[in-house]
Formats: sequence, C-alpha cells, structure tokens
Amino acid sequence: MGFISRSVSMMRYRVKGEIEGAFWEAVDDGVRKYTFRSVDGPGDEVGIGWTSIEDFTDTEFRGASYVRGNYVALGLRVDTVRVPPRILEMHVKQEMKKRLAETGRQRLSSSQRRELKEYVKESLKKSTLPSIQVFDLVWDTSQGLAYFASLSIKARERVEDLFKRSFGLTFIPLVPYLRAEELLTDSSQRRLLENLTPCSMVP
Repeated sequence: MGFISRSVSMMRYRVKGEIEGAFWEAVDDGVRKYTFRSVDGPGDEVGIGWTSIEDFTDTEFRGASYVRGNYVALGLRVDTVRVPPRILEMHVKQEMKKRLAETGRQRLSSSQRRELKEYVKESLKKSTLPSIQVFDLVWDTSQGLAYFASLSIKARERVEDLFKRSFGLTFIPLVPYLRAEELLTDSSQRRLLENLTPCSMVP
C-alpha cells in the first residue's frame, strides 16, 4: 500500500553517505539509470526499478517529476515472472515425448534434458503474465531520512540494494534504539540507554 492509503506500514531509514559533485544531477542520473524495465531477457524472472510514485507505468520522469521541494518521491516496481512448477513439468514431459518420438531414441542425455527444460521454460514465460508489486519511497534530502512503505524483508532488501546502486548511499534502518540515540542528547540519558537490557515478555 502507498502513502496515500488510509493506513500504511512504513520503514524509516537514515541515509548515510555523500554524493560527489552536483547533487541533483547525480540524483537524476541515478533515477534514470535504474528506471523500471520489463522482464524480457532470457533467464530473467524479476524486473525491478524506479517509477513515478503516482503512476507505476510512468518511467519518463518528465521535468524531474520525482522532485517535490527537498523531497524525492519514487515508486519501486517489482515484476516477477514465474512459471508454476507443475505446469513446467507437464510441458517438459510433453516436449520430451515429442523429441523422443521424432528421433526414435529411448531417452535424452542429462545435458539435453537441461537444455529442453530451459527451452520450455523460456517459451512459457512469454505467455505468462507477471506479478506486479509497487512500493512508495520518499527521501527527505534535507534531513537525510527516507520513508519506505513496506515492512516486508524482501522488499526492504530490494529497495536498500537499488538505492545503493542508484545513488551510492546507504540505508540505515531507524530501529527504536538507534532513534533513541539520536533523540537523547543528555549524557546521563544516553548512559541509561546503553545500560538497557533485553526483556522477555513471555510469562
């Protein structure tokens, strides 16, 4: 769900690192270099990249439309194309029977079976509709904070990796303890925080 939904699960990050050179030019280069591209190459099963936060089919970003004042607003689109294992198995067996009948052989070699499976898989992928996921990301460039609209571990791994590749910056999850370190400026309070120990809530 996106940030305009009635409710949203959100992960907050501290953005670590520095962009060398002209900041907004580097941001634009990173966004455009890693815009979303469809899954169409052999062997590819996941397509991932940036889109407009308002329209996940828009990857042109005319007029740097992702810029909102000091904020960068992007959509992370993830397309996954997977052929169900049983469907793949069924078509492989059908193609294998056809090949054996054509050649008059009793069986295929292991390398031929692997090649046949890859051939069938790629053929089926062309007629398989992708599963599409879209996640919102808002980057507050003035405060060095980013907000990602998902708590999914897989989605977080993907946005952390893509952000690093796009801008050369690292996401540090702002878990409660790290956030407390930022908020507590008094040395005595920080010592209390450092001395905290985990508490088990199981009776």
